[in-house]
Amino acid sequence: RTIAGVPLRLGSVLDLGCGTGLGGAAFRPACDWLVGVDISPGMIEQARAKGLYDRLEVADLLEFLVTEAGASHHLALAADVFVYCGDLAPVAKGVAKVLAPGALFAFTVETQDDPGVRLQGTLRYAHSPAHVRAAIAAAGLELKHFTEASTRNEKGAPVRGLLVVPSTPPSSTIKEA
Repeated sequence: RTIAGVPLRLGSVLDLGCGTGLGGAAFRPACDWLVGVDISPGMIEQARAKGLYDRLEVADLLEFLVTEAGASHHLALAADVFVYCGDLAPVAKGVAKVLAPGALFAFTVETQDDPGVRLQGTLRYAHSPAHVRAAIAAAGLELKHFTEASTRNEKGAPVRGLLVVPSTPPSSTIKEA
């Protein structure tokens, strides 16, 4: 794996809401240490069976991030996870505290045009771009990439979404406010 011809190598990657390990499979070749967390014991067992992760935890995301505070992950990844979270601000703040300086946080959300967050008929949350940007800023993260992207289809049509990549500041860690 390369980016602009440069080999991609990450130290520690944190896969939030890892599920069965699809994200882990994509990043395992590019990292030294892979940690997965999911609220579902069944999902964790499926991920464990793949043999990709160095550490797997069954936990609620926010509770896990509190216990993980002070870690130094180089990438936190959350693919199709935040559709189950209303307010992104607490999660973004928690993630910021477990990242090394200059580390990345890559995630997707479903999006909508109304202000704030809306629980849809699918029982998945859709976040406005303004809500996502505000959560990133409140966590002290710097936005690096923000683009429309669909990560899934529903009834044969792509679901509107965003791919978002903020980072921690390069020379300091996020501290408790």
